[in-house]
Amino acid sequence: MHQIKTYVLTALCACALGMPAQAQQPPAGKPTAIDYMNHYQFDQAEELINDNIKRLKRRRQPTTAEEEQLQEVQKMRSMMRATERLTVIDSIVVDKKTFLNSIKLSEESGTLHTCAELFHQTDSDQCTAYVSELGNKTYFAQRDESKKLRLYTSDLVGGEWSQTRKISELEGDEAQNYPFMMSDGVTLYYAAKGSESIGGYDIFVTRYDMDENKFLYPENLGMPYNSPANDYMLAIDEFNGLGWFASDRNQPEGKVCIYVFIPNDIRKVYDTNIYPPEDLAPLALLTRIADTWGDQGAVKEARQRLQAVLTAPKEVAKKKDFEFVIDDKNTYTLLTDFQSKEARDRMAAWIKNRQTMQQNQQQLQALRDRYAASNDGQRQALAPQIRQIEAQCEKDLAAMKAEEKAIRNLEIASRSKN
Repeated sequence: MHQIKTYVLTALCACALGMPAQAQQPPAGKPTAIDYMNHYQFDQAEELINDNIKRLKRRRQPTTAEEEQLQEVQKMRSMMRATERLTVIDSIVVDKKTFLNSIKLSEESGTLHTCAELFHQTDSDQCTAYVSELGNKTYFAQRDESKKLRLYTSDLVGGEWSQTRKISELEGDEAQNYPFMMSDGVTLYYAAKGSESIGGYDIFVTRYDMDENKFLYPENLGMPYNSPANDYMLAIDEFNGLGWFASDRNQPEGKVCIYVFIPNDIRKVYDTNIYPPEDLAPLALLTRIADTWGDQGAVKEARQRLQAVLTAPKEVAKKKDFEFVIDDKNTYTLLTDFQSKEARDRMAAWIKNRQTMQQNQQQLQALRDRYAASNDGQRQALAPQIRQIEAQCEKDLAAMKAEEKAIRNLEIASRSKN
């Protein structure tokens, strides 16, 4: 237990020690409806808004914004009544830019990356990516043709990520990011901004319908995962029985609080007959995580698992320059893995050609982005260049696939002789 406390005390949310959060009460002075909403004091918020509506009507002024605000209060009130009974065992405050490093997942749960790290490119949007346990599938965020952040997926084929596919059935949000796929390959968590959110980013869940080959309509995870602040990545480590989610509630600019919790097998909610709104609000806000510790034995066991995760020796990643599948049992990552000299030499040339092809693809994407933002005259000028590079990329891709097959056959023949 001491090691856990040492780890947490470096930058701890006040609630992790069972202390009241500083933002528990509305700020000094005359609170606004937003102040009350942010602290889940919905009766007071509703009263202020209704008073404002009456005042505006007397002046014969529009009340559209206030009516929408009332709807938001009702949505948040309804969400609070369905707050999940979650056991949060710990929380840490970290830099937003590097918060993924603080989510410690087992190998069986896959890996989390920034898109810049995974795809070796610059990324000013701080997009994130999830890679499956086998390393052969990824879900990630990037901007689409309308410049909105959207979720995409891609498969690893022959050591290269395949053409990306937008998850178009999840359209409608202002922005999407922070995906995480459960080990079942069906349940996808992600964060989104939109009409279904109660703050900036909210955490949503959707499931893949194998019969329809598409993701179902997403559901807002509700409270306590979501709040009027930004709530980000949610990841569940089934192997260790630990869940993680990040939020910037009550945090200064550039910081996020990561909450570690015990995942529920089925959703359990607080009984509103037992918990009146004034008692339910702190639980929905996670004002004090100690208030969620109903089963002390479960908390102790989960903290022991967390300690083991945090103190486990860091594995040194094997050096690899590429991933090239030879057969069902062999995947090469270095040129020295090849037994056939001819296959090794052709692989070295294949790598150089791949780099050239990637540069052409990047140039093509840049031209497509310019095309989308251009007027008709500019588009007419760009179109021939785009078609020319598209044709070259298609030709290069076909040649690369043919050469890849030849290299694989050469190496398999060499291995069979030995």
